[in-house]
Amino acid sequence: MPSFGLPASKIPFADKLVGQIVHFGSLWEIQAGLQRSVMRDNYVVGTIFHGIRGDASFENALAKIVQQQDQFLKLHTASTIMEERFKAWGISPDKIVNIPLGVDLQTFHPSSEEARRAARERLGIPQNVFVVGSFHKDGVGSQEGLEPKLIKGPDVLLEVVSKLKGKMPVFVYLTAPARGYVIEGLRKLGIPYRHDVFEDYHAVAKSYAALDAYLVASREEGGPSGVLEAQASGVPLVSTRVGLAPDLVQHAHNGLLAEVEDSAGLTEHLLALAQDQALSQRLTSNALESIQAYGWPRIAARYYHEIYKPILDEVS
Repeated sequence: MPSFGLPASKIPFADKLVGQIVHFGSLWEIQAGLQRSVMRDNYVVGTIFHGIRGDASFENALAKIVQQQDQFLKLHTASTIMEERFKAWGISPDKIVNIPLGVDLQTFHPSSEEARRAARERLGIPQNVFVVGSFHKDGVGSQEGLEPKLIKGPDVLLEVVSKLKGKMPVFVYLTAPARGYVIEGLRKLGIPYRHDVFEDYHAVAKSYAALDAYLVASREEGGPSGVLEAQASGVPLVSTRVGLAPDLVQHAHNGLLAEVEDSAGLTEHLLALAQDQALSQRLTSNALESIQAYGWPRIAARYYHEIYKPILDEVS
């Protein structure tokens, strides 16, 4: 974090480090680090973005972390949903830090009507259709993704656009790899779509210009980043109450929320956006104001002041 005068690096293994702040970025990285010298010889922080009870591998990893939580100075998550789960699972409240994901507000920003039309022309998307965007991976693996990753709600997404199809001309724009299950479903439903996989996230940012709404139909999330990116891009957000969405969105003020698996509610919200331009404009205007608190410089500062600086002060 150069802006705070701290040298930082991302490394695959931390076994040879001594006397450093080591921040594990996921549950599985934490599990791999337990019982190794890195835990004993350094000041350790762990991040867990999401997880629910019931999965055997998650239960095993969680049990170890709860039992050995004294080895961590802080355990970080990015949503109130997970903060409350941490407490319920037995993690000491004084170890918990809730800092959300951030968004690059220089890269993700609203597009003009002219840019919107140009984006659709470039992508081959008709101007007179309602374009629903979904930019996160929802298939198992990194190839075609024909097997659905159900926590991401690809089946719910298909239910929603199927309901929309009978009420208005709808087009689905997908990015990210492993979208095969959704693509196959869209083909069966006869719903037009486009699918792109980008190496550069700047290309993803440009894709938001083509959207009328961004849909998150997930059952479980740590973020996702799309809720932040959509709002920063001036695209109305419709999401289930997962991950960061309930923290970021005040329903009917800067976005629209539905319960998990509520395909009817998600459909109703998208229809409302299609039929009420004033609603879309109000939501995006309010979202552009509220999203400013999530710019990466502010979020990075919170990491420093709420996690790293207290550790540095304690050991100096």
